[in-house]
Amino acid sequence: MWSRRELKRNSRGIMKKHYWRVVAICFIVTFMAGSSNDTFSAVFSYDSSKEALNAVQENTVFDINDIQEKKPLDYLLERFEKRSEEEKEVIERSPYKEGVFSAIFNRTVATGSVFTGIITLFLDPILEGAWLSLISAAAGAALLFFWWLLVRNIIQVGSCRFFLEAHTYRVTKGNRIFFLYKVGRMWRVALIMLRKFLYQWLWSLTIVGGWIKGYSYMMVPYLAAENPNIRGGEAIRVSRQMMKGNKWRAFLLDCSFLGWHLLSYLTLGLLDILYANPYKAGARAALYLALREDALARQTEYCHVFTDAYLTCPPEEEELRAAFEREAVLSEGTDWKEQREKIREKSLDVWEEYPAVLFTVPQELRFKRPGINYHCRYGLTGIILLFFIFSFAGWCWEVGLHLVQSGEFVNRGVFHGPWLPIYGSGGVLVLVVLKRLRDRPVATFFMTILICGIVEYGTSWVLEQMYGVRWWDYSGYFLQLNGRVCAEGLLVFGLGGCAFIYILAPLMMEFGIERLSVKVRVFLCVLLLSLFAADFWYSRETPNSGEGISGQSEELFRARGLSGARQEGTTEAKQSLLTYWKP
Repeated sequence: MWSRRELKRNSRGIMKKHYWRVVAICFIVTFMAGSSNDTFSAVFSYDSSKEALNAVQENTVFDINDIQEKKPLDYLLERFEKRSEEEKEVIERSPYKEGVFSAIFNRTVATGSVFTGIITLFLDPILEGAWLSLISAAAGAALLFFWWLLVRNIIQVGSCRFFLEAHTYRVTKGNRIFFLYKVGRMWRVALIMLRKFLYQWLWSLTIVGGWIKGYSYMMVPYLAAENPNIRGGEAIRVSRQMMKGNKWRAFLLDCSFLGWHLLSYLTLGLLDILYANPYKAGARAALYLALREDALARQTEYCHVFTDAYLTCPPEEEELRAAFEREAVLSEGTDWKEQREKIREKSLDVWEEYPAVLFTVPQELRFKRPGINYHCRYGLTGIILLFFIFSFAGWCWEVGLHLVQSGEFVNRGVFHGPWLPIYGSGGVLVLVVLKRLRDRPVATFFMTILICGIVEYGTSWVLEQMYGVRWWDYSGYFLQLNGRVCAEGLLVFGLGGCAFIYILAPLMMEFGIERLSVKVRVFLCVLLLSLFAADFWYSRETPNSGEGISGQSEELFRARGLSGARQEGTTEAKQSLLTYWKP
């Protein structure tokens, strides 16, 4: 028989082994899934499902007297026309006027929903007024439902899996919360959680049925975390049997954390993030393991659902080694024989990490990464050619973006040739500097943002000091720094950099650059570097500038006595222009 003291001691043991990781996991789950996995989450944390409920109530609950006087459609359109005018007023008062992020932020604030705001942004060119507000609200509610179904529920079950593994093993990676996407059981588990929600919602129509059934169905996400092949009805039935006689004690377990919630108010919620939420989640996982152990000891009729034998007991070393060898063979890689030999010679620690290769979902049904070797070697010629390829791609992006927005073709950038070195430099830097992080895509993404942000900020500052002109200014954008960098641009750089590292650069090397002879590669490098050096020398004296390029027209330069962006040998004119354009 389990006790609260024992469960809490086990939870503290998990926190001791994985403190910062469990804190990060609980923060992500609370932020993305809107749940802290406890009874009091509705009071102490934001719940994204409340947004859907509020949106439905706000847009569908009408005054019966007004409906009797008018047709329902007319009344509906009248309400949404008024709402559309209110949204326009909110957007007009916003200080952020430029960029996609600013538009999303403004419309999110105006509509009260991220999803509705994004839909409104896309529908704005073709709809207006009441129809824009009505269709955006309906589409936003639909997107919010799919987010709840396929993201929130999946991550909630993934967090249960993380704490179950962390209870036994010394190392549990944070990406465990996404394991259902990898093993191909997203839809099955999503339907299980949907069924649980519907059952609990129907019971909530009674006086206390919803509260009681909340504890009856408490083990459903943990059962799905251990056995994603379980059926929805069976998961609910087993959860009820596991919680039979334990509902009141589970409620008292939740009540024992109420003091932490009250103390968290004094720290503005910081205590919940740093201690209380991980503490509660660990105790819940320990409760499931205790009930599971008791059911196995009593050989109950539902023991067959506990299919993961390695959840609480690691495999034998030889069993694990054989599984790794089998995975190497099934990987269909060209070096599977070398990998198998390394595995045979490697010493394995069965307590280090959960043996994912022995998971209950068959290997052939799991999600497989595309066969791209992002650890390939590039060499000097490969780096140089990739620099120019990415510089040209950046030039095409900037020119195409300006062409779509203004309908005019403008040669973007300081240089006169079809390249933007800031893109090439950023791409090569992340490719070389982040070489050791390639197996950690999340860290690579954030480090790419950091590196590209430094490159963009530094380039903007240097160009302004040299020529007294800004070739870009993000002053009106959402989340910008001195007009030199903004969150919108950095996000694009982060995504583009990761695509360059994991997809574009390896494919270009395999199907393009490596198929060229060494002489051809050297010739192309020498040719491109010569053209680039000539453009650099010419642009140093006469940089590319004008309307749509640097934000300043040639007439303004001439009016201030300058040619291009600076007057030859005139320091005073340069300083005057710098002072004039400095924000």
